[in-house]
Amino acid sequence: MDNNIIVKEDIIEEILFLVSTKGEDIDFNKKYIQYFELDELMEIKNNLLNNKEQNKTSTKDYLDEIFNNCS
Repeated sequence: MDNNIIVKEDIIEEILFLVSTKGEDIDFNKKYIQYFELDELMEIKNNLLNNKEQNKTSTKDYLDEIFNNCS
């Protein structure tokens, strides 16, 4: 099996995990994502990770603001 195929399959699994909610699968045609090239999959994965980090930061900031207003 080609190493690019193995890497591609791993990245697809990571993407599917990142778009899942609390580890639950979402209704998503998994065959569709296999048509993306490796570089496109990497970009999707990186965008998902960046969005996740931004949401985490904004949520933390929001909670800090609420806590400070209540103190």
